[in-house]
Amino acid sequence: MKYNIHGKKVEVTDSIKSYIEEKIGKLDKYLSNSDELTAKVVIRIVGREQIVEVTIPIQKIVLRCEERHEDLYAAIDKVSDKLERQIRKNKTRFQSKKVKEANQWNN
Repeated sequence: MKYNIHGKKVEVTDSIKSYIEEKIGKLDKYLSNSDELTAKVVIRIVGREQIVEVTIPIQKIVLRCEERHEDLYAAIDKVSDKLERQIRKNKTRFQSKKVKEANQWNN
């Protein structure tokens, strides 16, 4: 997966980039053709909160998640967990659609 990481009102250091790539890189096991995907990550600061927004366009859907926390690393952890849940939910939904369509053609 390719990463497009940038910050608004915050400097994105190498350690933050590597942490984001490590956490979001764990989602590759759920995604086919992950080499062709690009994850857009935006880090913002509003008041005391760190906001992490991740957008991953996949074939027919767009996975998008935003999380706020006072600690940037905690926000990144929460975003990766939410994205993992979304991917698992959509993956089972697509698989069940394929099974239904296959059954319709066989009947």
